[in-house]
Amino acid sequence: MSGIIYLVRHGEVFNPQQIIYGRLPGFGLSDLGQEQVKAAAAALEPFAPFDVLYSSPLQRAQESAALLAKTIQLPVSIDERLGETDIGGFEGGGFDALPAPYVTESGVAGIESAASMRSRFMAWATDALQQDASIVAVSHRDPIGVALLEWQGLGLAELPAMDLPTASVHQIKLGVHDPVVTRCWPVAPRPK
Repeated sequence: MSGIIYLVRHGEVFNPQQIIYGRLPGFGLSDLGQEQVKAAAAALEPFAPFDVLYSSPLQRAQESAALLAKTIQLPVSIDERLGETDIGGFEGGGFDALPAPYVTESGVAGIESAASMRSRFMAWATDALQQDASIVAVSHRDPIGVALLEWQGLGLAELPAMDLPTASVHQIKLGVHDPVVTRCWPVAPRPK
C-alpha cells in the first residue's frame, strides 16, 4: 500500500441536546462546523491535486465532504467502512451513560471494538490506495483515531487523550518505509 491519505474529521455537529448521536440520522453540521470545514478545505489546497474524495455515509460527514468538494473539485464517493463507531443502544442517551473507556480492543457490550474499526478502516485504505493515489477521506473521531494509532505504531491507551478536533486534517504518507503521520490543520501545538 502506497500513496497519501488526508483524513478529515467532520465539522462540529448541531446537537443542542448534547445526546450521543452515533449513527442516528438527522445530525448535520452546525454553523461553526461549516466554517471549520471551509478552513480545512483551504488547508488542503496546497496539497492538491487529489485523485478521489471519500466520505462516511453519515449526514455530518457527507455535509463536510460536500463543502470540501467545492474546493478540491471532486465528486464524493461514499464508503460504509469510514462510518462512525457502532455504539448501539447508547445512541440517543447522554454521554455520561457511556462506559469508560468505551472503545476497547475487544469491545464493550453493545459497542464496536477497536479491532473491528481498525479492520474496516485498513481494508478501506488498502482498497483506496491500489493506484498510488492522493486521497481525501471524511470520517469520525474514533475510527480516525484508531487508524492513526495503527499507522504510528501506538497502542489504544493513547486514544482518549488524542487531540483530534472537529474538521482536523491529518496527512498519512504510506510507502516503502513506516507511515508518516502529520497533522496539517489546525497546526498541532509544539510539545513543551
